[in-house]
Amino acid sequence: MRVYATCAVLLVLLVSGCGGDGDAPDPSASSSAPSPTASSAPEADEPSAGDEDQVATCATGDLSVVVTPESGGGAEGTQYSDVTLTNTGGEPCAMTGWPGVSYVTGDDGEQVGAPADREGDPAVITLQPEGTATARLAETNAGDYGDVCRTTEVRGLRVYPPNQQDAVFVERPGEACAFTEIHQLTIDPVTG
Repeated sequence: MRVYATCAVLLVLLVSGCGGDGDAPDPSASSSAPSPTASSAPEADEPSAGDEDQVATCATGDLSVVVTPESGGGAEGTQYSDVTLTNTGGEPCAMTGWPGVSYVTGDDGEQVGAPADREGDPAVITLQPEGTATARLAETNAGDYGDVCRTTEVRGLRVYPPNQQDAVFVERPGEACAFTEIHQLTIDPVTG
C-alpha cells in the first residue's frame, strides 16, 4: 500500500512538472516577421551578471531594425550594409553579440540558404532610449556562384536582434542561393 502511495505522489509531481510555468513565449507578442525557423535563431551571448549595472537586455519589441546599404560600400561581387537597431523603449537596455540574419521568401518566411556567418569580437553596449547600435552586413552576389547556387527570389531579410528569439522582417527583394553550402552573408557584432 505504501509503495502505491509513493508512486502516486511521484506521478503527481512528474505531471505537474510538465505543465507550463508562464515563461513560454506568447505567439501573439511576436514581431511582424514571417514565422522564424528554429535553425535561423542566433545562439545566446547574454551579458554576464554585473555588466552594465544590471541594465535589462534589449528585447525585440523595444527595437526598430533598419538595413541600409552603405553608399559606395562594396567590393566587386559584395555589397555592404548597416543593420541599425534603435532602442524605441523608454529605458536603457544592453546588448552584445551579432544579429542573426538570413534571407527569406514566401508568405510564411521560409529561410533561403545559410544564415549569416559571424565575424569579429563582441562587446557589451548600452543603448539609451532612441540610441542606436550598428552591425555591418556583407552580402555576396548570388549570380557569382553559377548553377550550383540554385538562385531563388527572396522577399527580404529576417533579422534577430542579438540574443533574442523573436525576429523582425526587413523587406528587401532580391536573389539568394538556396544551396546551403554557399555562405552569402557575413555579419559583424553590434557596436555603439
